[in-house]
Amino acid sequence: MQNLKYIRANLYMNNTILLKDSICQLKKECRSMIDACKKEVREMTDEEQEKFNDIKSKIEERKKELDALEKELASETKKEEKNTRNNKMKNTSLVKEIRNALENNIKNITIPAETRAVQVQGENGVHDEVIETEIQGILEPLYANSVLAQLGVRFYPGLPHGDVQIPIMGKSNVGWVGEISAASATSNSFTTVKLTPKRLSAYVDISKQLLVQDTIGVEAAIRRDIVNALNDKLEATILGKAAGDANKPAGIFNGKTLTSVSSFEDLCDLEATVENANFSGEMKYLLSTGAKAALRAMAKSSKSTQLVLEGGEVDGTPIVVTSNVEDDRFVYGDFSNIVVGSWGDVEITIDEYTQAINGCVRLVINAYFDEAITREAGLAFAQIGE
Repeated sequence: MQNLKYIRANLYMNNTILLKDSICQLKKECRSMIDACKKEVREMTDEEQEKFNDIKSKIEERKKELDALEKELASETKKEEKNTRNNKMKNTSLVKEIRNALENNIKNITIPAETRAVQVQGENGVHDEVIETEIQGILEPLYANSVLAQLGVRFYPGLPHGDVQIPIMGKSNVGWVGEISAASATSNSFTTVKLTPKRLSAYVDISKQLLVQDTIGVEAAIRRDIVNALNDKLEATILGKAAGDANKPAGIFNGKTLTSVSSFEDLCDLEATVENANFSGEMKYLLSTGAKAALRAMAKSSKSTQLVLEGGEVDGTPIVVTSNVEDDRFVYGDFSNIVVGSWGDVEITIDEYTQAINGCVRLVINAYFDEAITREAGLAFAQIGE
């Protein structure tokens, strides 16, 4: 089931990239025609206008195809959710798992990263009664609610064992031909980025008195602590500037030359670098707390009282703010060009000695992640200048 989800996600991504790149190429054709007319200070000829209208029609067709693709994916997701709700479900309790491990001197337990359905046999191993039992995934809140998710970063959970190659499609080769001429082959060049599982470890200390409680609130609190511990380190690493190695992924700022931005004009030029590279996805700003403060005080011009950052947006573009981005740094672009993969279950080692004097049990959590930027030109890296 996980491999099927992975394949379907890859197909969706590839088809989406094809359509978006096609739209970008067509828009570039339109812009070129308009710029040519402006340069010559004239209106379009009838032939040019017909060609221009034809391009606009093709853009609308590609947009409809893209919309249909997104609706199809949403429909499939709803079907899966409906099937899950229609099954008899029995959630295993993480609290009970930990209590059982302590009582039986078990040092390690594993919890699924994603919600997983399992078939249970009837008596004597005969399938006379099959019950769908759902084991609640522990990392699903991370995929849904983290800063990375808010930015639109692509998550690939439940990856198969070992390294995974994520395909990246290059620019489409598109040309105009005569009405009855043979169409030249359209070739799309693909490269890949490799994701390799790297162990992310964190720990949380849980009160023994809390563990004897058996309530939904306690269960939720422990799961939340585990997710927060992993999420804090994952975001700090991915949104940082440290180099990567065999044990950890590189931060997105590593090796980047930062554009200095000290005015609204500089900011417009920064946005243009991404737009000129023909990226048309959902653009957002990722801001450090320092960059947010600077943009809130930056005027659009000396003749205007408007500020660059107002109403939680930078000139109409949504922002996401986090202290995990250092100094006065920020990023503008389409963050779906960042991919984060995760492998396997979450391993929990139960340490009842380190914090025994404080009446606590330490849970050491291990999970496996990696991150990569698929298309560098889709993101512009900057910092607030003097």
